[in-house]
Order: sequence, then C-alpha cells, then structure tokens
Amino acid sequence: MREAFMEEPSEMPIPPLGIDLDVRPGVYRVLTSVAALGDVLMERWPEKQRGRAWRSAVVACLRALETQTDAEVARSAFIMAAKDAGISVNANAEHFEPRKRETSKKKPQTNQ
Repeated sequence: MREAFMEEPSEMPIPPLGIDLDVRPGVYRVLTSVAALGDVLMERWPEKQRGRAWRSAVVACLRALETQTDAEVARSAFIMAAKDAGISVNANAEHFEPRKRETSKKKPQTNQ
C-alpha cells in the first residue's frame, strides 16, 4: 500500500516588511512571508504587548496559512499590531528590495 504525503503549505510570500525588534537601533528585521510574521508574533513578540491587535494578527496569519489566501490581510494586521505595541515598522517594501545592479555595456574598442 502506498503512503499519501501531504504537501507542505507555502510560507506565503509577502512584500518585504521591516520591523525594529530584537535588532540593534536603526536596523530592521526583514520579513518576507506570512510564516515569518507568525514566527515573530509567537516567538519574539514582547509578552506585555500581546493585546487585542496582537491576537488579531495571530488569527489573520493562521487563517492565511490554513487557507493559503489573504497574505495581505495578515501583513496589514501585523503592521497594526506592531503600531499598537509601539514597535517601529517600515512597510515600504521598496526599501527592502535588493537593488538591481546596473550593467554597463562596454563599447567595443576599435583599433584604427
């Protein structure tokens, strides 16, 4: 008899989000998936800052991961929870995207 294997759920990518938590001042921890949001909420969030907005963010992340939908809702709930907790967050995804290197095309040298 052949065993059936369940496929691992996707981590659900999101636009990069920076959060100032467990890092040195002026540096952001960059989160790029709903799974990473959930990890921060469950493992790194300050105990004293786990209020209503935190619970809403946890539920939004779990719901998104279970149904593989609503990654943006989870991201938005996470941002609201961070603001509620007084944790600095940078939601400007472009700030955290890797910069594309400009490739300069060398002009062919002519030997005249």
